[in-house]
Amino acid sequence: MQISTLLRIEAYQRTASAGISPHSSLESNAELFMPETHRETRSVAAASTSLRIIAAAIVIAALYYASSILITLICAVFIAFVLEPPVRLMERLRLPRWLGSLIVVVLTLAAMYVLVYLAYDHVVDFLNTIPHVVATVQRMVAQLELWARSLGPGASTLLPSAPDTSVPTVRLQQEESPWTQFLLRGIGSVYAFTVTVAFIPFLVFFMLASKNHIWAATLNLFPVHRRQQTEDVIGGITAMVRQYVLGNILVALISAAMILPVFVAVSLPYPLLLALFAAFLSVIPYIGVALGMLPPLLMAVAHDDSVGHLVAIAVVVFLVHFVAVNVLTPKLVGRRVKLNALSVTLSMMFWGWLWGGPGLVLAVPITAGLKAICDNVQSLRPFGAWMGEG
Repeated sequence: MQISTLLRIEAYQRTASAGISPHSSLESNAELFMPETHRETRSVAAASTSLRIIAAAIVIAALYYASSILITLICAVFIAFVLEPPVRLMERLRLPRWLGSLIVVVLTLAAMYVLVYLAYDHVVDFLNTIPHVVATVQRMVAQLELWARSLGPGASTLLPSAPDTSVPTVRLQQEESPWTQFLLRGIGSVYAFTVTVAFIPFLVFFMLASKNHIWAATLNLFPVHRRQQTEDVIGGITAMVRQYVLGNILVALISAAMILPVFVAVSLPYPLLLALFAAFLSVIPYIGVALGMLPPLLMAVAHDDSVGHLVAIAVVVFLVHFVAVNVLTPKLVGRRVKLNALSVTLSMMFWGWLWGGPGLVLAVPITAGLKAICDNVQSLRPFGAWMGEG
């Protein structure tokens, strides 16, 4: 210890005798090492950014190629969340959990079968009228084009040029329309969709029957001091997703009950089916009102309804959507799940691009689930606040 102290004093005296400040010497040495330190910091930051980009690309690729499995799993999880309260009621009645889960799943399938049986004929008749609706809309578009061309050469340049009928053309008939390909993008084919739907009841039953084991096994994945926090987070997410799904179903059914009398009064074909379409589509935030108006308006136009009927249909769908958003949704769904317009639009764009039609249907529930996770995890709460309405 004394030797090292003497050496330091001697070095200090030599530096002072040479006319060099010891502090400036230390600063010069630090300046020599600072560029290398900055280069190392920049290289580490660049490597970290590259790894994050690669990880994001891998996750997106996994979501795309495993779409059918993930869509099936997400639907099963949401249905299991909704059916959990009836299973708990069965447990209070002293029934084994597996038996209560089986009874709830079988009753749910029976109720869905009855609904499909009652609506099958109406749905088939409605689908048979779609070509007539499309032909009517095409005739209206053709008349608008003729009217625009009659306005003069300036207006006709804005329209696509008519095809030359003197030149023979060859048309290749596609096996599936672009709409069909978009709707089945995340599933693959009608056969794959049927297999996917067939797996969902089994997954729901296993999730409900093995809930206690799955819950305990999930908590064991975390350290002991964080298990209570994990349990609170999972419980909050479950309650929020259940509230979101059940609340929106109730909002859609109440909205359909308010729309139905007006559709019957204007003699709109298939009033119950179109009221359900308009109500469930209007549940979609921000763009739902436009989507909800589209099916009944097209059906009214195809049946040559008067302008007054078209105005009545549009007004009632808009007013019911306004009541649902400002009165029913805050009461039945709650304000904790509300998403802002930007997050909803981005989620629908992303999941629609990734999974097609199923992605559009699941975009808002998935985003609500992600927001629930962010709201219940301390480090992710700023992201949850960004997705919410504030």
